[in-house]
Amino acid sequence: MDPIPPQKSVTELTAERIREAIILGTFPLGTKLSEQKLADQLQISRSPVREALVLLQIEGLVRVSPKRGSFVFSPDDRTIRDLCEHRDILETACLALAMERDHGGLLRGLQAGMEQMQDAIRTSDTEQYSRGDIRFHRAIIASSQNNSMIKVYESTIGPLMALRTHLFTISGIHLDRSMEEHAELLDACSTKDIARAQAICTRHIHHLVEHVHEERNLLG
Repeated sequence: MDPIPPQKSVTELTAERIREAIILGTFPLGTKLSEQKLADQLQISRSPVREALVLLQIEGLVRVSPKRGSFVFSPDDRTIRDLCEHRDILETACLALAMERDHGGLLRGLQAGMEQMQDAIRTSDTEQYSRGDIRFHRAIIASSQNNSMIKVYESTIGPLMALRTHLFTISGIHLDRSMEEHAELLDACSTKDIARAQAICTRHIHHLVEHVHEERNLLG
């Protein structure tokens, strides 16, 4: 018999919607999240919203404070460092697997992300740039064809993606340098130069720490 595909629960769908809104900057870092307003927007009861916020707290996207409510996370330096190291390990490992197992799919996914980012720069659409950036990096993970790594990446990378979106949309960080690094990474992948691709990826990921410090210096 063919298996019956599992249907996502209302709580899972609610978590997906809120997660996407945080990652894409609809709810900026530190924003207070009202269960009632979220329920009204999604046209559901408060119960699945409350349960979804608990799931997102586990992922690190939401902080629930007793008697104060739920807030979009706002990371400290230690958290940012930990997230970058975590992402670096996952993406560089997946790069090697992707080039071995699905080189064509990897290149198609990277190119699609590049094109979306290029279009976004032409129209000064930072949200679309962020979507293209996420698409680019998810192509690396997906092309690894390692379901365990894909699952871990999707359940842990949200805070870092949200922080990148914040820097793209609020601070206007170096999109030119970001695009150059994406192009270099695509070039290294096209020639299957694993060592070069991993080095570029590591440098690209850890630039986030510099961007955060630049923003804080600007804010004084």
